[in-house]
Amino acid sequence: MDNGVVDVQEWKSGFHWLLTHEESWLIIMDNADDPKIPLERYFPSCDHGNIMITSRNAELQNVAGQSLELQDMIPDDGIELLLKHAVDKPLSSNEHEQVVQIAQELYYFPLALVQAGTYIKQQKCLLTYLKVLRNEGKQLLEKKLTQSADRYQLSVYATWNLSWGQLSNSSKVLLNICSHLHYEKIPRLLFERAINNITEVAMPLGSSRAGDAGLTMLRKLLTSELKWSDYQFDEIVGETTSYSLLQIYNEGLYGMHPLVQKW
Repeated sequence: MDNGVVDVQEWKSGFHWLLTHEESWLIIMDNADDPKIPLERYFPSCDHGNIMITSRNAELQNVAGQSLELQDMIPDDGIELLLKHAVDKPLSSNEHEQVVQIAQELYYFPLALVQAGTYIKQQKCLLTYLKVLRNEGKQLLEKKLTQSADRYQLSVYATWNLSWGQLSNSSKVLLNICSHLHYEKIPRLLFERAINNITEVAMPLGSSRAGDAGLTMLRKLLTSELKWSDYQFDEIVGETTSYSLLQIYNEGLYGMHPLVQKW
């Protein structure tokens, strides 16, 4: 299957084989991130065999018998991943400290670590990479991976840009607002109170560019009757979480990865 497109005859033949061979076969659906592709259509309806899915789409937990959410790497694992891609020789204490700081700066985000390691190895720039990352991080994280041991060529930002292009305007507004807040424990109540009170606050103060801009943004989170709707807000949050651009901590609290916030 390539982006949800398969040859019909080949798919039916393969599907029949899986259904009729009662063996411990394994289907791997890797990077199945597009929520528009109905993956369950490709699940054989039988009690034998196994299916493994890797995805940023949290909604796929609903079709899986078991699921595991992977968080950022622990520091030691993140440093090891960066070392694997960045260097192939023993390091001095100064060079190792640089690796530690780069991994911290990238919040131990796996794809970012792979991208950084690949760039460092190509450019032989371990001791200067951190400076470039801090000064020109956007350009670095947008750079396409031309060669990677993991065979994944999309950069960190390119991956998120693809997701951004699929979002509704309401979801984009929500992410824009969240990017100006602290990335952890963003309260749902903040948006509900802002929407319910912005007109009352704005009227005594009169019109202003900032107030008008805020009202215009918040209107994209409202119903057609310009009212707060729990259901509609859930739909907006659901869309952003399906692309892993926003996370739900628990009821009424959201968060985004620090790299997503900077992006």
